[in-house]
Formats: sequence, C-alpha cells, structure tokens
Amino acid sequence: MRFRDWIMKRNPIFGSHLQRIGLLRIVPAALAMYAVIPVHIFIHLICIRLLYNLVICPLLKIERIDLRQYIIFDRLIISGLSWTGRFHCVYCEYANGLCVASGVLLTRVATEARPVTSGVLRPVVLFLYLVTSSLSALSMSLIVLLYHFIIAPSLGLHRESLQSAYDKMDAADFGRRFKQFSSMGYSFLRYENSTALLLANALEQVESQWCPIKHLDTRDDIVLPPHHGSFIERCELCKLRKVLCSEGSVSPRKPDF
Repeated sequence: MRFRDWIMKRNPIFGSHLQRIGLLRIVPAALAMYAVIPVHIFIHLICIRLLYNLVICPLLKIERIDLRQYIIFDRLIISGLSWTGRFHCVYCEYANGLCVASGVLLTRVATEARPVTSGVLRPVVLFLYLVTSSLSALSMSLIVLLYHFIIAPSLGLHRESLQSAYDKMDAADFGRRFKQFSSMGYSFLRYENSTALLLANALEQVESQWCPIKHLDTRDDIVLPPHHGSFIERCELCKLRKVLCSEGSVSPRKPDF
C-alpha cells in the first residue's frame, strides 16, 4: 500500500490535504498551530476565567461567561477518525469556543458595564481593566500574527485586515455605550474586539479546512461559531474527503494560493 493511500485510510482529513497541496505546505502551518496552544490556554485560564470572570465582571456588574456553553468537546467520538484527527477536532473545538466566548464577553462589556461610582475605586478598576484588556488583546494578536504570516500563506487561507475589523465595529456601532473610562477605555475595548474579530476569521478558515464536521451536542444553551452552519454531517466522511481533496475547505471562501 502506498504511503498516501495509508494516510488517507488512517486520517482522511490530513490525507486529503496531503494529496491536494503536499507535505511542504502543511508542516509550517501545523507547527505554527501547535505553537499557539499555550496562548489559548493563557486566554482561557488567565484572561477569561481569572481576570474577566473573577475581577472585571463583578466590578462592572457584567454577567460572567459560562465556558461550558461555548467549548463543546464531542467530535472525538466520531468513528472513522484517527487519533490525530480526534486531537485536531478537540483543538478546534477548544480554540473556537474560546474565541466565541471572548466575543460574547466583549459585547457584554460594551453594552452592560455599569459606571464605578466610588471616586477612590475608579482608578483601581480602570487599571485592572486596562491590564486585562491588554493581556487579552496581546494574546489574540500573537495567534493572529502567526496565522497571517505562516498559516494562511502556507495553506492558501484568507486574511482580514485590522481596518476591516474596525469597519465591522463601526457598522455595528460597537462600543458607543461604553463610557465608563472615557476615550482610553473605549480605545482599549475597540482594539481588543478587533483582535477577536481577526482571530474569529482565522479560526473559521482553519476549522473549515481541518475539522469541518458538525457537532453532536444538541443542548439548547450551547453557542457555536456562525461558520458551523457550513460543516458536514458526522456520517458523511466520504463526502468530506471529496470536498477537501477538490475544494480544500467547506468555507464559502476557498483556499487561494
């Protein structure tokens, strides 16, 4: 049995991309994807769970994020996937869940935050918010930079500019109600949300190539990324293999080298 045939049988998603674009394009992108795993863990544990949920949300009277609604681990049980394929699905579920949760959290900050009435407490809350927002934006920016300069060029994926992210926020009137910390707080919130939008685009492109299988979880309270609607049913791995071998992605924006 030829190597590619063996790979296609053991890992149909990886094998499809190997057949279409070759190993030299896959390796740099894969290394960059694995390199940002610690950054995702930092966003999860430090930015969302510790800083936002335990500090900023109570201080600004914002509803905390329940990550169980966003991070859904259920595709690893799909038959026909190799262990590496299952790992990639878990990774995509984790990264996309964090990204969606971050977007919802920032929307709550923009629309639900209440003013800090105590004059003594206000500068302390401002400092804590600016530190939290900076760490969150920096973490997401690191992932976006690797995506823009290594992952996207290697795999032919589409990128969005920072200006396009700001244009989207302007169209949605994002952050106009956030007056708690004057123009400084407004600028930090907008920049953090722009990095979240760029990260969402990156993850849509990656997941639509590497784990485009619909979730099995049917709970009413779960929140999935919008691009999940273009994914293929879990019983259609043969169809998925054909799509990835020919079109390269289930996203409406196909790979373009």
